[in-house]
Amino acid sequence: MPSIFSLAVPILVAALVIFYEPLPFYRAIGKAQIESALITRWENSSTLNNERCVVHQEADACEDVKIHFQSSTAFISCGDPEQRMQWYPCSGRHNARGRREDSFREHLFKYDIKRKETTKLRVIGLDGDFITHGIDVYSFPDEPSKIHIFAVNHARDGDTIAIFSHVLGSDSVELVKNVRHPGIYNANGVAASGPLDFYITNDHYYTSKGGLLRKLEETYGPWTWATHVQYCDANGPITACRRVSDTFPGANGIVISGDELYVGDARSGVARIFEIQPDRSLINTATIHLGGAADNINPIPTTGDLVISVFPGIERSQEYQAHFRELGKSFKVPSAAVRLDRSEGFKPELIYYDDGSVISYMTVAAIDPYNNVLINGGVIQYGGFAVCDLKKGVV
Repeated sequence: MPSIFSLAVPILVAALVIFYEPLPFYRAIGKAQIESALITRWENSSTLNNERCVVHQEADACEDVKIHFQSSTAFISCGDPEQRMQWYPCSGRHNARGRREDSFREHLFKYDIKRKETTKLRVIGLDGDFITHGIDVYSFPDEPSKIHIFAVNHARDGDTIAIFSHVLGSDSVELVKNVRHPGIYNANGVAASGPLDFYITNDHYYTSKGGLLRKLEETYGPWTWATHVQYCDANGPITACRRVSDTFPGANGIVISGDELYVGDARSGVARIFEIQPDRSLINTATIHLGGAADNINPIPTTGDLVISVFPGIERSQEYQAHFRELGKSFKVPSAAVRLDRSEGFKPELIYYDDGSVISYMTVAAIDPYNNVLINGGVIQYGGFAVCDLKKGVV
């Protein structure tokens, strides 16, 4: 929860920046100092692995994708681009009254990779709002036909993690638990560590209810102390959450692979590697400089490599939002993804680049090495996800 110090910082910042921007003062209070060269490495890249992509119009504004490899099924969280311009707190849109009431029910989709079929999943048992963001899939070792889908939900009365049960091959998900806790307040990504326990990233310090304080954070941040990782255990009648990482400027995408947890930073352009301890706490073992601000992360199961969607240039989210109707058409925002090669110490290499004709303002890329496809999505684009056939040998 906000301390007296953190409450005072934005007020002091606002007073001072009316006249000037004192760099020493900013540094003293923890403003992140990010050199543009560290997050624009891929800005002038050539197109790569974008030749055989199909944009799917069945779903819009698809922020995250997780692939269930055993069934060749991608699960995708999607929404309403226009209504997100009113209420989508993670993007600085806090006008709930301006959003159309029926649009507060966004959607989960599944995409059958082999059959190339998209299905909207019926949501059973969840009352009220469902505004999607990050998702994850948990597989049951002893029940191969069953999974749990964890979904960030930006409801008007506060963020939750909705946990759904899904029978593979069916067209519905059923709510198991809608997890609410004070530690879940600016949820971005979620990584399932068990049937009812998980990690999340909180991507801002102040919530949409913070009013001026949240506005000041969005305008004058990022702050080094603003974001972090929480671990939540919802197995019992009372959910317990606790902070398990240090702080950093822009905690965003998150995923578990083996006994490690990976977090992408959407401000400083790094990926943090954490070793998961028996008590679920984290030890930061490495920090990888990606060359671009990071969004969502996905594993490649055959190699243990990671795929991270990165913004190849300086992110200008307000400009992108102003042109959301033209994204991918007359207004294009370049998209990129890097692979972290485990055999090379997670050295980043560009694996996808597009000028924005396929998906603009891309926020996720996932690779299925068994079917040689890359699936990507964009948080506010009409025609919200694309499936790209990859040439043999790419993965």
